[in-house]
Amino acid sequence: LGRAQLESTSLHRTHPLLRAHGRSVREMAPPGCVRALALAAGAVIVAAGAAECDAEECGVTSLLQTASVGARLASHDGDEVARVVAMNPEMWFPMPPDRRHEECVQKAYDLAAMPKAAVIIPYLHEDLGMMKRFVGSLIANTPEPLLDEILFVSDANDAQHEYARELTSLHPKVRVLHNAQREGLTRAKLIGAQNTTAPVIVFLEPHCLANRQWLEPLIAQLEAFPTQVAVPIIDIIPENDTKAYNYGPTDWGGFTWALNFHWPGDPRSRNKTYHYPDVYPSPALSGGLLAMRREWWEKSGMYDPGMHEWGSENVEMSLRVWRCGGSIEIVPCSRIGHMFRRARPYSFHGEVALVNELRLLLVWMPEYMRVTAAGNKGLAQYLTQVGDLSDRVALRDELQCKSMDWYMDHVY
Repeated sequence: LGRAQLESTSLHRTHPLLRAHGRSVREMAPPGCVRALALAAGAVIVAAGAAECDAEECGVTSLLQTASVGARLASHDGDEVARVVAMNPEMWFPMPPDRRHEECVQKAYDLAAMPKAAVIIPYLHEDLGMMKRFVGSLIANTPEPLLDEILFVSDANDAQHEYARELTSLHPKVRVLHNAQREGLTRAKLIGAQNTTAPVIVFLEPHCLANRQWLEPLIAQLEAFPTQVAVPIIDIIPENDTKAYNYGPTDWGGFTWALNFHWPGDPRSRNKTYHYPDVYPSPALSGGLLAMRREWWEKSGMYDPGMHEWGSENVEMSLRVWRCGGSIEIVPCSRIGHMFRRARPYSFHGEVALVNELRLLLVWMPEYMRVTAAGNKGLAQYLTQVGDLSDRVALRDELQCKSMDWYMDHVY
């Protein structure tokens, strides 16, 4: 800001901390220098222990949001946040504390040799503030040459939750695709993938935050092993404090005979010689966060388009990928924060999940139908709603997929 502009702003008049130090802030800002203003104002706020808050909560302008991260501008993290905020103050986000393993921090990647990725994020009745922070973290923590686009897929949101204008105004790489009718999470991902062209597809969820250098390890893994599904470590964003960030454990994914996903243990429970942070196999996907080469995504069958809303699509993909020539690998150097919610902000129909489960069973594990059905007595009544399975059976035969017994013996 120029001196005259700075004098005319309400920044130094609207917050008591800045009112007390208004003169020093103004004197530090030569014409055109936002950095000095942010550094001075941010130092005052942080030194006083003031919490970062929304402009509406604090009664200050968006300039104060810029200033609130100023004390960290001397570090790389602060520079990244400030760079994003300088593009658009609406993209401010709390940079997570850096607790990555030293081997992850020191890794170098040849960005020029890496393919671009499209980030696909379906959403329905989500929180706009959290989505904005997520975009900010993606822009700040993703090398520009690797990010082809961020595609939000609005699954027939109402006007109150559409956010198309707000999201696309954040950054030129953000795009919104609107489904005229609700397709469900699984089909929304299919639609998103069909409407992107990048060689790498990344599925994420709108209530997330991207940690530092999250994408490079995933792409590096896929470049080395093109038929893998690369999965980040899922860290935790507390639902009661969405600006906090807690590092999660390095567990592998599995599922019960009732086809419910769970985290049975860490990689050392399966491999005593495992060395953290090496990549390690996981028999099953948790669902929402993963990366794949587009070629393998399409060849391996994408998601089952006959599955509605969501439920069992993660187990279906897990069995299909492992048994049809690929694998699922968790990449500890890649970390994404995710908010686990106590309640869904949209309606969900339990009978749809049971139909999805039946589609999975009939194609991929018919010999285990009796075992699974014993744990879910209501399955049989939905057999008439399963629909045509011929395309999925043909895919299984074309890829010469291995049996469920092979999966149990060699993977699980």
